[in-house]
Amino acid sequence: MVLIESPHGFALTLKNGRRLFVSSPSKDAFRIREAGVDSSKAPSLHLNVNREKDGVRFISHKASLLLHDDGSIAICKSGRLIAAASPIIPPASSIEKDGLSAKEGHKPEGEFSFSKEGYAFVNDSPVYGLGDKTGPLDKRGYSYVNWNTDDPSAQVDTFKSLYKSIPFFVMFHRSESIGVYLDNTGRSLFDFNKNDSRRIEVSYEEGLLDLYLFVGSLIGVCESFSSLVGRPPLPPRWSLGYQQSRWSYGDEKEVEDVLANYREIDVPVSVIHLDIAYMEQYEDFTIDSKRFPDFSAWAETLLRQGVHLVTIIDAGIKALPGYFMYDEGEKGNHFATLKGRIYHNEVWPGDSVFPAFIKVKTQQWWASHVEKLLNQGVSGIWNDMNEPASFKGPLPPDVDMGGLPHSLAHNIYGDRMAKATYMGFMKAKRRPFIITRAAYATTSRYSTMWTGDNQAIWDHLRLTIPQQCNLSISGVQMIGNDIGGFGGDTTKELLIRWIELGLFSPLMRNHSAYGTRRQEGYAFDEETSRIYSKAVHLRYELIPYFYDKLREAEAHGTPVYRPLIMNFPSDSRLVDENTEFMIGEALLVAPALFPGERFRSVYFPGVFYDFFSGKRFAKGDHLVNVPLDRIPLFVKRGSLVPLGEKGTSSPEFGATLRLLTTKGDASYVHYEDSGDGLGYLNGEFNLFQIEKKKAALSVSYIHEGMKTHYGAIELVDFQGHEKKVLFGF
Repeated sequence: MVLIESPHGFALTLKNGRRLFVSSPSKDAFRIREAGVDSSKAPSLHLNVNREKDGVRFISHKASLLLHDDGSIAICKSGRLIAAASPIIPPASSIEKDGLSAKEGHKPEGEFSFSKEGYAFVNDSPVYGLGDKTGPLDKRGYSYVNWNTDDPSAQVDTFKSLYKSIPFFVMFHRSESIGVYLDNTGRSLFDFNKNDSRRIEVSYEEGLLDLYLFVGSLIGVCESFSSLVGRPPLPPRWSLGYQQSRWSYGDEKEVEDVLANYREIDVPVSVIHLDIAYMEQYEDFTIDSKRFPDFSAWAETLLRQGVHLVTIIDAGIKALPGYFMYDEGEKGNHFATLKGRIYHNEVWPGDSVFPAFIKVKTQQWWASHVEKLLNQGVSGIWNDMNEPASFKGPLPPDVDMGGLPHSLAHNIYGDRMAKATYMGFMKAKRRPFIITRAAYATTSRYSTMWTGDNQAIWDHLRLTIPQQCNLSISGVQMIGNDIGGFGGDTTKELLIRWIELGLFSPLMRNHSAYGTRRQEGYAFDEETSRIYSKAVHLRYELIPYFYDKLREAEAHGTPVYRPLIMNFPSDSRLVDENTEFMIGEALLVAPALFPGERFRSVYFPGVFYDFFSGKRFAKGDHLVNVPLDRIPLFVKRGSLVPLGEKGTSSPEFGATLRLLTTKGDASYVHYEDSGDGLGYLNGEFNLFQIEKKKAALSVSYIHEGMKTHYGAIELVDFQGHEKKVLFGF
């Protein structure tokens, strides 16, 4: 084996003539790439190298990688083998290629096979990750295809593809897990022990090999992966409040009626979404002046009420001469082409063209229009139809999307649209709040995500937990799904159970489709409205904790919405727990997930307390009462949980920092900034170290960069009784 050291790692020529490069992007990761792959995407740390009888061993700070002459690999730590893989050329097995919705005019493309060389990993452990795919938390026994797909039909466990392609997964071991990231933007296949109970196969259709391997605890692997692909920016604090949407609120009066009805049932609303009906003939960056005669003034009026507007923007541009976006795009060569001519398909505006988002110049053009829209009173942007979706069949593979063919650009099209939108926020000097439907592994650095067009069915309520846990493992932290279900008609009980679950999604939005039953919190009866109000107020009380966890995600890449196994890795009961989850390290949620369910079994992996009553639960299984108005929320022993003021309807910082405490010593880091704007990037924030030992509480600054909002800190017991003021500022 020929071995040559270079500034970007080590170049090796295998016995079959294949040339690979090995480097270390971090102390707990290795990278294996083919010649031709961009070497600048990740740094290369120092590696020690030993030539061995059957290959070359690369030694990092935490582990070693042995690369054999045939391309097979072995990862060891402390002399122990923890992962092994060998190169494969997949058999000519066929998989349905399109998976797109017949409702949108797509026709089957036939079948295809993955013929590029990939890797087969020896595995008999749980597998997590791959973003928002269907199925349970542990992905063993399933195979998936990464190909961003708009399919609004009821998504079931057999679905191969959904809206996002995040080619990252973790083989879980209690002490040393292995994260695998195949950075390939083309179509890729992941067979998780489906055809062989001890084998994972990873392969791809085209492009080059660029494989990252991470070693560490489950949390550590997630943090290391997020450091590579980009950590999520801290969202504005108002975006953690309740968000209401529908396809579509048609005019100012309808929006104001919705807000008035919510006030009537005592539900605060921080965000209203405007779907495609707000535009002029579905033309991006336009506002229908008949429906919204003075949009900017109206938006300002809503802001004074604490309500922010988020407007949808679709990827397709109406192909209409005289429409400014079409004219500018044509003049600036900003549209995708086929054989040298602008490519046309159809989406909501009718005949449409598609921005070539792979081009930086096109991203800058798009960003300039985002800036203008933000300056008209819009607070956030919702990117949709960006797989890209199309009504007249899928885009051909050779459409030029701005320097890449569609076959390699498809999975990153939504990512580059999110990047262009993010650039617009930066131009406007605004803290970004962006939502996207389509995404790639790197999209988390620009945008929040929701899980797309779910359905008002109980199966999709239950899917929320494993889907969002795997998204969080995959580096996406500000996540949510459509409360109540997007498609179909929800029921009273389903809506209640969904808001009781959805209040714990970092992105909490009720959204439903055109023609479905109205599902705003006031749309049913008095009991529903009362329970809905209770759930939303609990969310506002928990916003300080959510904000801390999202700040931790930005700083360290630490997951927010967690499977229990992440916090209790030695408990084998939890490897495929699909009905409970945790927010951070302190809060455990065990929602009711079945119609008619009034009792449920909850497994506690340690000592926990009921959030409302303080009842203690020892480790083990417990039968818990879950009537319609019960939110099963529990706090781990030895926790400190910051809370908003009791009954608050504002997402902003209050004058008092309330701390819910349990028995046991506790340590906690609390974050404070202005709640919006970009000043925190320049050090305008406070970071507090809070320690509780027995009855004593100490608070100190880790970082002091602004005048605090707080006048006092108060300890709170489980009944919400505030104890004496402990500290003044």
